[in-house]
Amino acid sequence: MSALDEVCERVRKQVGTVVRDSLGRVSATEFQRFAVAAGETDPVYFDDAAARAAGLPGAVAPPLFLSSVLGWGAGPSDGELGADGTGDETAGLPLAGLRLMGAGQDLDFHNPVYDGVRVVRETSVEDVALKDGRSGPFLVITRLRRFLDESGTPLLSCRDNLIARPEAGE
Repeated sequence: MSALDEVCERVRKQVGTVVRDSLGRVSATEFQRFAVAAGETDPVYFDDAAARAAGLPGAVAPPLFLSSVLGWGAGPSDGELGADGTGDETAGLPLAGLRLMGAGQDLDFHNPVYDGVRVVRETSVEDVALKDGRSGPFLVITRLRRFLDESGTPLLSCRDNLIARPEAGE
């Protein structure tokens, strides 16, 4: 059994296990900085009055904000990053030593995100498959990340795929 087969089996054992973590309070400043960086100009992201005119109780985060922010802290130092530039975005999956790459997302938007909302993320593995490609074997891991407010109200569901493959030459 290859090392990648062993990783596949370890990940497969985690299918259905939910990792829940608190991301803390979201501030308008954070989602407004995201809006500027993403080129979003709708006034509902920046101005409470514009948001109220649109039927919202206050400024709201852009729809992609929650699924785009991988970490809510300062992040790891350069020395703590993998060769592919990733930190710990895998919710504890046993993928050390593998190169990771995103392979698409399906998003379901449930409720808007406002200033002061405390966000909880639930991450689970839905599937893992060992595949063979032109450059060798790789894993395709399908995860579900659910973002909720602290009372359990769904904000966003993100089903995404990760490709994990050995470092070049391994």
